[in-house]
Amino acid sequence: MATSLETAEITKYAANSFLAMKVSFINEVADLCEKAGADVHDVARGIGLDGRIGRKFLHPGPGYGGSCFPKDTLAFARTAQDLGTPLRLIEATIAVNDARKADMARRVVAACGGVQGKRIAVLGLTFKPETDDMRDAPALVVLPALAEAGAQVVAYDPEGMEQARPMLPAGVTYAQNAMEALSGADAAVLLTEWNEFRALSAEKLAAAMRGRVLLDFRNVYDPVAMRAAGFEYHSIGRP
Repeated sequence: MATSLETAEITKYAANSFLAMKVSFINEVADLCEKAGADVHDVARGIGLDGRIGRKFLHPGPGYGGSCFPKDTLAFARTAQDLGTPLRLIEATIAVNDARKADMARRVVAACGGVQGKRIAVLGLTFKPETDDMRDAPALVVLPALAEAGAQVVAYDPEGMEQARPMLPAGVTYAQNAMEALSGADAAVLLTEWNEFRALSAEKLAAAMRGRVLLDFRNVYDPVAMRAAGFEYHSIGRP
């Protein structure tokens, strides 16, 4: 497909902005599902059956990050503003995503009844698994907010800790593995869906932790199993 430079640039920005909009859309639908008692995964599967919508990028979570979506949505919106044709949907997508990350920290504080003096284990720092990329990761909003609220934050990520250190508050400590981070924790927060975190059983989590508050912001665990193990389990968009 050969186009002008202007068309090519807008095509690239429009593609990533549309995908970012799908992510923010399903995140807002997830909030509605929680209030209505619906399951966002069933909703996503249902609407994904419509070929005009498709199944991809309909996974609820703590907000998008990385090298493309944040940069391209901002550039697309700014270009449109400069040319006098604002893209309101993209501007709203950016605002929704920013608010989403801040809301994750508030959810942790609320679930713990306050985090002052409490040990909070955070599993995952990078914006997605299988990378050390920390650019615009939800962790860069969530962890500083928890530290500011008085939490003792202990984090572990298989690849991203070296990159995260200069970007996170000095009070955050880093564990050598997931079990060390979870040891004695009052609450655990899963931010990145690394496979090694998926493999953690309810029994292992319960044996390591002091408390029983678990916030799964990637919906990787089975709610029934976690609650059967005595956890106060919180996920995204599931009743």
